Amino acid sequence: MFIMTSMNIMRKSNVDDYNTPKYVWKMLLNYLDLDKNIRIYEPFFSNGVSKTYLEQLGYNNVIHNNEDFFENYDKYRYDIIISNPPYTTKKNILKILYKIDKPFVLIVPTSIINKLYLKTIFGKDIARTQYIIPNKRLQFERLDGYNQKRTCFDTLFFCYKMNLQRDINYM
Repeated sequence: MFIMTSMNIMRKSNVDDYNTPKYVWKMLLNYLDLDKNIRIYEPFFSNGVSKTYLEQLGYNNVIHNNEDFFENYDKYRYDIIISNPPYTTKKNILKILYKIDKPFVLIVPTSIINKLYLKTIFGKDIARTQYIIPNKRLQFERLDGYNQKRTCFDTLFFCYKMNLQRDINYM
């Protein structure tokens, strides 16, 4: 079975566990220029290396545990969620994040822009959503050992309550 994404054809698979490389975290955090003492919740564990990368970038208050987000999202005190969530569950994740009502930045496919469920989930608060568009296609690392040469879809940083200068921001 094939699906279309960003004008590229890709084989549909059950693989939904990718690692976010350090350069992506660095690109995002340099752009956001957050206080280094901010408490970051990175709820989607993957292989756990995100916490190491965030700490190497100077953010030492990072919550990143190998546990089910849907059962533990209200367990911690934090200022912001920054994550690369599993794309197959992003709709349910967004429902919870909207309910939590804290600032967040998620790495998601660009196709999120035209998803009707965004307006349904965020309602009148849809105007509080913003986008950061990277200056190049982000590459991710699959955890099943398969080394892809190039990610076959474009991604962006989907933001909520970040109070960026513009709603659409280009890096």
